[in-house]
Amino acid sequence: MTDRIIFKSANSAPHAARDALAMVLAHELVVPSEVVYLLAPWASNIVVFDNRIGQFDGLNAGWGRREIRLIEVLVAIAQNNTRLFVRVRPDPHNQPFRTRLADALREGGVSDLCRITQSALLHTKGLVTAHALLSGSMNFTGNGIAINDESLLVTFDSAKVAAARIEFANED
Repeated sequence: MTDRIIFKSANSAPHAARDALAMVLAHELVVPSEVVYLLAPWASNIVVFDNRIGQFDGLNAGWGRREIRLIEVLVAIAQNNTRLFVRVRPDPHNQPFRTRLADALREGGVSDLCRITQSALLHTKGLVTAHALLSGSMNFTGNGIAINDESLLVTFDSAKVAAARIEFANED
């Protein structure tokens, strides 16, 4: 089975979205892509991995035993020589995310591998790597990942991933 559809809310499968995101990003850290696309009208520095007991130490030993957030994961992906394309809306909510991401990429020595853009009409939400697609109604925010009712598709189907890569690349 290459597809999974997740319907989540705060009361029904509240951790399913984070688990799916963590799975796709962990896979990306182990098997790096040339390019990763993250499109979200609204994005925040959400927790991706709860590493307080060390179950994700193998992904990055330098992280330590704590919660690992999206920006740290994106920097680690870029440090694997993967180009990142991040697109959000030009909304004040996204300014801290964009600023922190740009600063972290610069501090990590990989700012040249990431292009952060804005689009006022962006409504597409998703993450696509060379191997996986996570898409649906969820923004990459605390409410999106933990509270709101959302539907997500997680697929490793190569045809669906390739089609999404073409569409996400055309968003630039």
